[in-house]
Formats: sequence, C-alpha cells, structure tokens
Amino acid sequence: MTEQFRYNAFSDYSSFNPAEELKKIHMIDDQFVKQSFSVNLKHFFDHLFPNCQSKQSLIEAQANILIVDTVPLDQLWQNTLTELPAEQFYAAICQILDFNAGLDFELTASRDFLTKSGQKILSDETVDTANLVQFMFNALNLRSANGLSLIDNLVNDGYLRKAWPQDLPLPLFFAGKTLAVVPKSDLISEAVYVDSQLDGDHDGKNDLIQLVLTRPKQSGPDLKVPIILTASPYYYGTNDMAEDVHNPDGDLAVKDNFDFADQPIADDQVLLPALTADQQSQSAAFQQTLKSGAASFPLNDYFLARGYAVAYYAGPGTRGSDGLRSSGGPDETIACCAAIEYLSGHRLAFTDKTASHSLHADWSNGSVAMTGRSYLGTLATACATRNPAGLKTIISESAISSWYDYYRENGLVVAPGGFQGEDADVLALDTFSRWFDAAEMAKSKQIFQDSLAEMKVEEDRTTGNYTAFWDKRNYLKDAGNIKIDCLYTHGLNDWNVKPINVFNILKSLKGTGNAAAKVILHQGRHISPHDIRSLDYLDICNLWLSHELYGQDNQVEKSLPDVMVEDNLDPEIWHSQQDWAKSERHQSTVLAALSSAKTAGYDDDLGQIYRENYHDYASYEKDFYAGDARFAKSTAVFDLPSFGEATINGRVQVDLRIQTDRTVGLVTAALVELDAKEHASQTTKAILNRGFQLSLGDRQVPLRDFFKQSVKAHLIANGHLNLQNLKGPGKINQLKPDRYVQAVFYLQPTVYRLTDQTKLRLYIFGSDMQYTLHPKTVQHYQLDLEKSHVILPLNS
Repeated sequence: MTEQFRYNAFSDYSSFNPAEELKKIHMIDDQFVKQSFSVNLKHFFDHLFPNCQSKQSLIEAQANILIVDTVPLDQLWQNTLTELPAEQFYAAICQILDFNAGLDFELTASRDFLTKSGQKILSDETVDTANLVQFMFNALNLRSANGLSLIDNLVNDGYLRKAWPQDLPLPLFFAGKTLAVVPKSDLISEAVYVDSQLDGDHDGKNDLIQLVLTRPKQSGPDLKVPIILTASPYYYGTNDMAEDVHNPDGDLAVKDNFDFADQPIADDQVLLPALTADQQSQSAAFQQTLKSGAASFPLNDYFLARGYAVAYYAGPGTRGSDGLRSSGGPDETIACCAAIEYLSGHRLAFTDKTASHSLHADWSNGSVAMTGRSYLGTLATACATRNPAGLKTIISESAISSWYDYYRENGLVVAPGGFQGEDADVLALDTFSRWFDAAEMAKSKQIFQDSLAEMKVEEDRTTGNYTAFWDKRNYLKDAGNIKIDCLYTHGLNDWNVKPINVFNILKSLKGTGNAAAKVILHQGRHISPHDIRSLDYLDICNLWLSHELYGQDNQVEKSLPDVMVEDNLDPEIWHSQQDWAKSERHQSTVLAALSSAKTAGYDDDLGQIYRENYHDYASYEKDFYAGDARFAKSTAVFDLPSFGEATINGRVQVDLRIQTDRTVGLVTAALVELDAKEHASQTTKAILNRGFQLSLGDRQVPLRDFFKQSVKAHLIANGHLNLQNLKGPGKINQLKPDRYVQAVFYLQPTVYRLTDQTKLRLYIFGSDMQYTLHPKTVQHYQLDLEKSHVILPLNS
C-alpha cells in the first residue's frame, strides 16, 4: 500500500552555480563540457552507486532500476543518447532515493510523486546537454526515503572516499553545507579545565570547570576548526530527588504588600583575578582522553563528522568541576562564557586542576556556536545575553528565557508539566553530580546543603511573587545585549518548557533589530526535531552553522522564514509567516453571549476530587476536559462560536469580572478543541523500515514523524493568575471577599488553525492539578459574564 507523506523544504539552493558545486565534490571535471551527453549521464549515474566495488556489481545494481516498465537503467547505455525524458530521469532517481516503484510511486508519474511529496524539481520536460548539470545538482539535493539528501546518503556510502582516495578536504562544502568527511577513527577527545574566576563553593580558590571536547585529529595551527558547545548540567548524570520534591497540597497564602519595583537589584557576582600558569603545553602534545559522560546531543554527532569540534560543558557543581549548582543563576552563565572564551582562543585553560600547565586552543578558528535542548538550550540564550568573545550563534531547542516563566506564573507557583512539585532547589540537587566522587562529597556536601537551604527561602514558594531571585534568572531583560543570529525550536504542545519562553525571547529580539532570529514551531512536546521526516531540520542547521561558523555565503539568514510552524490539522504541512506576536484582528466575545445567565459560579474543590479519585494527572485531565460529570460544579464552561477558516496567532486574552468568598484566589483559563476528527499528534512514531546515519559509520537512527489522529479534547492553551497579582507578578493587591475585581491575563501563545467545523470550548476554574498548588479549602467563585470577555488573535 502506498504511504502518503510530504517533505517540507525550507532549505534554498537556488543561489548556487550547479557546475561549480558539482566540481567541488568531483562529480564533474573540466572534461565534462568536452564529453557527450551520453557519457556524462552514464558517469553521473555510475557515481550514485558508491557501494559497488566492481563493474559487474554496478551493472547488477543498475539492472534493478527501471526507467520505464521494460527498460532497466543498465540498458540505457547500449545506445548513444542525446537527451532523456525528465520523467525517466526522475523515475531512476526516485528509486536511487529508495522509494519503491509501484508502491510509493508509478514509473510514469515520478515527477508528480516528487512534487506532491514536497520536493523541488526542475520543470524542463527533457534532460539534455544544456541542462544536465542542473538536473544532476537538483537530484543530489533531493531527500531520500530515509530523510537525508541524496548527497548525504552517497557520502555515508563512501562516495567521497572513492572521489578522493587520499587527502580528503576538511571541510568540504556542497550547496552551502558541510559534508561528512571525518570518521570516528579520526577524532580525538580531551578534557581541559577553565578558570571561571568565581568561588561559588567558598573555599578561597577559583572554581575550575571541566570542559570535554572532541575534534578532528587534523585540527591544529595549520587547520583551524569551529566549535559547537553544549552546556549540559546533565552530562554526568543526575541525582534521585524524588524525596525532595515539594508537596503541592496546601492553600494559597495571604500576601503582604509588595512591589518589586521598589526592591534594590545588584549583581553580586564578583570576579576573582584570573589564574596563571608557569608553563604552557602544546595542544598537539596534550590529548587527555575522557570516555565517561552521558549520551551526546544528536545534533552534535551529526556535525562532528562535518569538520567541527564539539565540546560538552557540565558547569559548576558537576562531576570533575568545582563550585555549586544555582539553577540558571548568573554564576552558571559567567562560567560558561569563560569556556566560550577559551574555545574561541581568547583565554587559556589548564591541563589539570593544579592549574600548573596552561593550554591555548590553537586549533580553533575563533568561532563558537551553542546548541542544546531544555536546560542546555537555556544556557545558550543566557550566554548570548553576555555577548562573550567568539560566540557567533545559537541553535536553541525548547529553552527557558525566564526561569520565573518556568516555575511561576502571574504570582502563582506553577510547575513545569510532568514535574509537579519541582522547583529551582530541586533542580540544583538533581544536577549536582560533583558529589558522585567520594572525596568531592566530603568537601562539598555541607556547603551545598547550606546553599540549597538558602535557595529554598529565596525561591519563595509561599507567595509566588517575582523577586530578585527570579530577576537574576530572567534573560529577557538583557535580550538587548544579544548581537548574534539565533535559531530557536519549540513544541507548541510543550507543557514542560512552555511556549511563552520562546515567544518572549523572539519578541524581545525582534524589538532590538540587532540580528536575525528564526523559530521552528512543531506540534510536539519537549523534543528535538532532528529525526522528523516532514521537516528538513538537519539541512537547515547545516546551512545555518556553515554560514555562521565557516562564513559560507549560502543566504540562509535571508532565505529562511522568520517563523516556520507545523500545521495542527495535518502535521505533514508546514507554514511560514513573518511574525508570531502580531495578528490581523482581535476577535472579542462577551461570555454573557455564550450563556443564558448573566453570572456563573463554580467551586474550587478540584484538589479534593483529585485526591479521592485519581493517582495520575493524565487520567484526571482526560476526564476533566472531556466534560466528566463529577466536574460539573467545579468549572464554568463556554462553547465559543465558529470563527470560520482562521488561525489563532499569538496569545488569547481572558478578561474576567470575578469575585470569591476568601481573601485569596486563583483562576485558570483553558482553551480546548473538542471532537477533532483530524488532528496532529503530540508524539512521533517511527517510520517503518526507514533510518539514517547522523555521522560516518554511525548506527541507524529511526526516522520519525507526527501523524493524524482523532481527539476527544485537545488543550490548545492555558493560563493561570493569582488574584492578589492583578497588576503583575511583582506587585500585590489585597483581595476582599465577595467583591468583584477585573482580572486580565493571557494564555500560552500558540499558532492554531481553525476550520468551520472546529469546536472551541473555554474552561474557567480554580486550581489546575498538574501545575498549580492544590488548595485544601473549598472556595467559591462568581463571574459577571456581561463584563467578561475572551479575545482571540486571528489571522485569515
């Protein structure tokens, strides 16, 4: 059975000269223009079978490729050709791309198949001498059934080793991207120690932070390479912190008057004098191999084979390093910037923790990029706000831009999805791998426990206010310092690091105009999209880093759309748009128009319902949003009218006239689609029999993609507000019982396509089990529906 699928190519190769690019990879030479069309066409197809080690094996391989129903490819060379129908050319190419004739496509409709599956092909009806190089270049850039381009698969199969029996160039570019030229056997690994100029563990000494890096053996003073740095606090593993997670059961606190604007803020990080060494070692002689460590980041494995060095940096308080953990504090950023400065050649490192021998990165070309997902990507943004020497770009996936938006929301303690009860102190404990070594445990245990106790006070789970603790961990306020191009990726259904984080950093960067800022928004949760079939993510990243770190003029910063978003109805369709923060119109609906009454009341007894009936949040939410009868008195529910063919673009605003019978209160709003017959999944599944190699000789990575499914209730976006924080998370208002207040707040940002058949429902309720605290006291709320609105930002 033919499987319907679609690629989406945001990569653009139209600016390249095909003949020049083909010469770079020895696909053609100067004799090409002197040879006949027939000879050149045969040479091209012969190159597409690098695994064939003999003439006979090549004949047999080409005999399995049909160009029409009765003619195999090997018979094509029996006659002298002056042209070839483009349909037959692409029929052969489709099979070499590993698509199955008769199953995936018909031989007489290969061009139609490629076009419908999202591939960019040439429109010429005939291949001849005048356009052969264009067809060859186009074919090599088409994506195979395993998701990689044809040229990448040829390289993995050994094409370059045949084209260059000796002295394979490093790096080697084709169509503005680096090709895989470095096998794992030609890599070396080493560990160095970077002086952070901090004393986080208060032992009177500069904290030295371990940096583990892998680079090509050829790299050195005569061959300098760029570096991809991933700052991963999880690199050496994590602690079991189940017993340290906070209990969410408990009532909201009555807050004292507070205004963050009145609080003094100072940067209390004092840099110590830099360490110096009496002797300097040569990098060529220093190759301290370090084999321990966590799994590598997939994107980095891809680039290791393509002429880059890759460095992993776990940071202060992790195994092999001094210092403590602070969960996104300034010390973590400062120490990471020191590592960047070493990698870019602007500071020395040391061969060991005695700091007696220093080392200069004489193999570095001075250009560093940061990559990573979640905490890893967060530190990339953090470092970019300090503009360290040598940092040229970041590729940041599912990253935090303000730790307040990760652990708090509008004056409430709000957990990241899937981690109810976690907080900054718990994360610090989770990542404190320094005490995995017994001697380090003895030295650091007490000072670390003291720091955790201090963090528990400063993070303030009692009020949920925006305080100096969170201000130090807010990278948005320093976004104006970012001068480099940034590529972000985020899941629109990521309830761990919620979309507000990427929405806000993009909005901040767009306001500065200092550099390009692009974003890829997929329908998934907290994932990396390197293995998604419908998106050319690896090609995008390759073009991006080739431009930013190697200076390739591939126009990616101009050709790539500002916003690339996966469709919520058909996950194989991707859209592009210029802005996420602006919409064409704002559609306001008065809630009274959706009800037969002028008021609506509900009780927040949800904590009690959860404790008595459920043991996991997934089952609870499934019943809750499906309208289970047990929640009838605990919510106010409004079915919205149809908005026709439109797209919600940005943040839905909720404006409620609300009162409660206590001096504390919280409100949750959730926008849900009901009974969607077709909807994109939030998880991916493996594509049958399709896998690809990230690097030379590497294991097969399963190709995956999102899929269509029907859903009973899909949570589009939600938002939470403490009624004592009506003027903002850093300013308190006193709440009086049974007196109406106007509560205005926004839901998580989204891009969500609507149709005439879309059924939208707005839920208004109190505590949200997976995210907020679980009040024990049952509390009543009342809404004035005539003065309550929901406002949707819509594009046509």
